[in-house]
Amino acid sequence: MSDVKEEVIGRASATEKDPTSAERFAFWIRPGERVNPFDIVAAEHFDGSITYGLVTNIRHVTDAASHLSNYISNDFGESVDEPNTPRQGTNVAEVAVLANDQDIYMPVQSEARVRFADEEGIHVALGIDTMKEKEERTGKKIRIPAGVIRMSNGAEAVAYLDVEYVLGPEAAHVNISGISGLATKTSYAMFLIQSILQTVDSENIATILLNVKYDDLLHIHEPRALEPEEHEIWERMGLRPEPFPADRVHYLLPWGKYSQTTGRPNIFNPDDAPYPHRMYAYDLQHSIDKL
Repeated sequence: MSDVKEEVIGRASATEKDPTSAERFAFWIRPGERVNPFDIVAAEHFDGSITYGLVTNIRHVTDAASHLSNYISNDFGESVDEPNTPRQGTNVAEVAVLANDQDIYMPVQSEARVRFADEEGIHVALGIDTMKEKEERTGKKIRIPAGVIRMSNGAEAVAYLDVEYVLGPEAAHVNISGISGLATKTSYAMFLIQSILQTVDSENIATILLNVKYDDLLHIHEPRALEPEEHEIWERMGLRPEPFPADRVHYLLPWGKYSQTTGRPNIFNPDDAPYPHRMYAYDLQHSIDKL
């Protein structure tokens, strides 16, 4: 059982129209508390257990029957400095249930006290605690550092991925989602590759990158300046903030229209071709059966 000692930030709330369930619950937020989507919270439950959930949305609820009521109570929109009729209201967070530390999945009861999850609780919520148990049982490295989770109250926890689901024999893949065009997905993928190579036996791993990012991925063997805070995050995960080893990085750059005369590859900036690199091309003789 997790020992949750953080300050109470609210209580679970079940109503006739919005009941709690085995999959979700809501809680009103204590005045002055700051909660954000993707925070992980802990709710007290049966037999002293703790139910962990992910905040998915936050709503502000008042006693006004409608938006029109608010408009009318402000002198039909003329009173914009001070409201004529102050409303009673609160912020309500919607939570998706992730786990219970005693496998009790009855709905969270109304008035149950809710707190921010601590580091141990975050690991239970995400199933990371079972990875540590597997490491202790098998004596093998199971956990791959995947980042640091930072909560609205300042609590932090290192997130891990199970190596068997990243490299096999299980599903052996990672899905990375995000906003297009910001290069954040690419940056995270490069970080995760570095984490894998530093965590498991890299002698048995070959990494192949197909570059569609101009020259962004043609300098992965070069060191990059990091802020002190970034160094702290790497150290928090037990990783070294270093480039990929130059003696193990090999760039294969495409032969271009003018490569025969210039000797330079067909890349975004031919004068900035990385070292070491080799040029490649496909001729008709070796590709005709692929057409």
